Amino acid sequence: MIGFAGAWLTAVILIGDAAPGVPAGSAGPRAPQVCGETVSPTLTASALPRSVTGRVAFYAAEYEPSTLRVLSSIGLGALNEVYAVASTYKPLVVELALRDVDTGRLKLNTVFTTTAANRSIEVYPPGRNTLATLAKRAIVQSDNTAGDILQQAVGTQRVAVGVRWRSPCTSVLLTGKAAWAAQGSLQSAVLGDDLPAGAQRYAALAFGERLATATRLNANAATFTGPEVERAIDPYFRGPLYDPRIDLAVQHTSTAKAYADLVARVYGGNNLKPATSRLFRGWLSEGCCHPKTSVLKVSYWGAKAGSGWRLLTLTGLVETPDGRTFAYAYLNDGSDTLESEDMEAQIPAVVAWIERNLLTLAGR
Repeated sequence: MIGFAGAWLTAVILIGDAAPGVPAGSAGPRAPQVCGETVSPTLTASALPRSVTGRVAFYAAEYEPSTLRVLSSIGLGALNEVYAVASTYKPLVVELALRDVDTGRLKLNTVFTTTAANRSIEVYPPGRNTLATLAKRAIVQSDNTAGDILQQAVGTQRVAVGVRWRSPCTSVLLTGKAAWAAQGSLQSAVLGDDLPAGAQRYAALAFGERLATATRLNANAATFTGPEVERAIDPYFRGPLYDPRIDLAVQHTSTAKAYADLVARVYGGNNLKPATSRLFRGWLSEGCCHPKTSVLKVSYWGAKAGSGWRLLTLTGLVETPDGRTFAYAYLNDGSDTLESEDMEAQIPAVVAWIERNLLTLAGR
């Protein structure tokens, strides 16, 4: 099932289009970028919590469990506008790594060593760790280094093509470290000395060229330590160089509709063998964030949140005891909140808001 090489890979790369929402040959990303058809949800979501600022798009739907056909939906904002996506991309990487376990390319006990080259920002797993340990850390603790190591183990090309094959409006190209290094003006060897212009050129490339450049950016990020990258990005988000278009150029991106549909396909673990599926679902059930005491009666709530400077993403798959399936994506970028810790403080209110909308969608 995982054959990312050969004809499948060629078929995707030869599409030759620019990044979703960016016209081929344009000077770079434009606001707003759009991808996919205009979406008209069945229901309109309630008003957002007052603490939320910036752009927001939210889409949730009930899916027919076997076909994942949308039965009904609820939304807010422009559902086909492209947003920056925080570390909610990590379950996509973990699932691809587990598919490699299922095919024998990797093993759960394959050991990876954290080095200065592959260490990302913030806390990290020191020493030698198994794939299973890193996968759990990537989801449950949102560990940046663990996610980056697994993304490189699967391969830049295979992750990018695997995600694009499932969701043409979703882009996962750079490791977290590579994207933050770009925003911190550390990637001049690839993007040039003018970050805004270099980011725009990168975003406007056709997919195959952009993938080749992303591979170079990921490799170049290994020349910097995690602390160096962390020191470089604060001035970007606080200073005059900050531009949401740069975020859209180098960060992972999607639309609310596309990402909820992708969550519906991935978070259930349906593409994995039973043993790896149980692990994956177990980690997601421990992931951030779902209500401690849910009003909505659920048999499974797999969730992953991501937050950063000016950025908050919340995603989840909900299964109910009576066999219903729901998935959602909450995308918030360009927030006035600069600190990632302050963005995290908004999560409880937003999670409660998401549950209220799921209750509406479920007819409760």
